[in-house]
Amino acid sequence: MRRIIGSHAKSLFRAAKTTRGFSSEASTSETSSAPPILRPDLNFEFLLDDKNLEAIKENIQSRKGVGNIEKVREKWSTIQQLMHSGKPEIGAQKIDETKYEQLWNELYEEALLIPNMTQDGVPKGSENEAKTIAEWGEKREDEALLTAEKLVQSWRALLHPNEACGQRSYVFLGALASFEKALLEYAYERVCALGFRPITVPDIVSEEITSACGLMQTSEHPIQYSLQNSKESHLKLSGTAEMGIAAFLRGRTFEESQLPIRLVSMSRCFRTEISKSASEAKLYRVHEFSKVEMFVVCTPEQSQAELDYLVEIQKGTFQTLGIHFRQLEMPSEELGASAAKKYDIEAWMPGRKLYGEVSSASNCTDFQARRLGIKMKNKDGETFYCHTCNGTALASTRTLISILETFQNNKKGLGELPEPIRNRIKQRGNALKFQTAKSLI
Repeated sequence: MRRIIGSHAKSLFRAAKTTRGFSSEASTSETSSAPPILRPDLNFEFLLDDKNLEAIKENIQSRKGVGNIEKVREKWSTIQQLMHSGKPEIGAQKIDETKYEQLWNELYEEALLIPNMTQDGVPKGSENEAKTIAEWGEKREDEALLTAEKLVQSWRALLHPNEACGQRSYVFLGALASFEKALLEYAYERVCALGFRPITVPDIVSEEITSACGLMQTSEHPIQYSLQNSKESHLKLSGTAEMGIAAFLRGRTFEESQLPIRLVSMSRCFRTEISKSASEAKLYRVHEFSKVEMFVVCTPEQSQAELDYLVEIQKGTFQTLGIHFRQLEMPSEELGASAAKKYDIEAWMPGRKLYGEVSSASNCTDFQARRLGIKMKNKDGETFYCHTCNGTALASTRTLISILETFQNNKKGLGELPEPIRNRIKQRGNALKFQTAKSLI
């Protein structure tokens, strides 16, 4: 028999949504500064319908196996038994209100682990199954080309002050500082000129927001930096402006005529990165970098076109920068929890002789909107969940690597740079000189 939620059960889910505190600890602690968490409006009608069971199982398996739909159904079955019996007990064991609430907490905890449904046609499997859509630009494959880090050694423009903040720290001086600023400004101004509304958001966000965006801890290695203050341990350093924008949009309802809403933000991004090879050392995989991020709120009917538009913007930016790059449709294991479909752009780094991801764009359908309460109202007054899309306009360090390695000449310098960058760098600037300070006496 098909397990479709009835009207009584739906009302219970509505009541459960408004329970303050996702767990009893979050709702009763007097010492924690974490705000009370409202349960998101997950699509339980879809998750608990028997006709969708096999499709959900297959989807979970194709996305690294994170999530267990059977546990969701088991938790719901237990709650149903209590609802139908009218007795606050499981078997012979009586339960109080706190334990009953905990059952709801456990149901939501399991349901939140279920990933978004993958769109039809997305390749299945690991990153090896990524599908190349197109390539652009001349691919430089000269012998004996230098990596970006070796190229700029004589410039005295790149330092790695390990004593300051670890092995993945770096400092740009003079030429590289100007270069990075020019890249970021170009990408930001270009996206703004296309009608995206600029927004500046916090780089510190709550774990509730990062989880709602689809960031899930599934391994022993931490995926986010946390504030050490015990009263604020729920606060994280943001890995992308997407998180801060999501926090800004949370709980908002838009008129359908307002959509799509397109936003762009420039921010610092913090990642707990681990290198997989020597070629990923130094600037390639760092703990913090600057990025220009695009974010779109739209109707379900608009989201695929909005994803395509984000990719077109990305392609236009990298074509203007004069580097060789390729567009990939990413397979199911590379979608994370939130994306239904995702494209990556990889730039050719001729000094390293590899492609490196410099940009991505995702259609998250209603995954984030449901968890964040982002809604739209049509002309008849009916309310629906929006869709969200996001994409990187430009990430500084890897784009810098690709340009430096592509435009290097045989004199350990650079040839003529692309016009948008050339016009923004007025002068390379002199290297800073360090010397012993003279006594004031």
